Amino acid sequence: MQIRWVAFTAAITLGVLLLASLFYQEQAKAAPLERDLAAVPGVAAVQVERDAGRWHVRVQLGAVDLLPATYRELRDRADRRLGPDRYELELVDRRTPELEEAFYQVSYFVEEGRTRGDYAEAARQVEAAGRRLGLDRARLYVDAEFVYLELVRGDGVLYAVMPLRPQPEVTAR
Repeated sequence: MQIRWVAFTAAITLGVLLLASLFYQEQAKAAPLERDLAAVPGVAAVQVERDAGRWHVRVQLGAVDLLPATYRELRDRADRRLGPDRYELELVDRRTPELEEAFYQVSYFVEEGRTRGDYAEAARQVEAAGRRLGLDRARLYVDAEFVYLELVRGDGVLYAVMPLRPQPEVTAR
């Protein structure tokens, strides 16, 4: 009877220690990453959580000078702390209903650019549409991996980051 009690106590203690160790490891990654990302210019707030074995990094952006540079810096820092492809990076902006409507109006040009590969024309179309819609800024940026859309009006900002090439659609047969 005495041995069972000792074994039971040891198992419970080991379980508690393992859970505490896992919690500490999670916090040991999350807190430094939050500090690293908060130091990037234009970042207003950062929240790092782990859910179902995957990291979720939520970054609230204020005004940024160059969206692609900011996004790359955020990804580089998260890659160093968590590892590439081990997290989801979500940008939180200050979008307004007017900016959301503008997004839908320029999204055709963005998708056409992604499909045809003519990003220079897509950027011109986005800027022209932004002027027609009375936006302070409507910019389309492209790098080797992503297409970035930035729409600004007053204090409102809408940021969208999309893969450079659209994903192939899956159809049922």
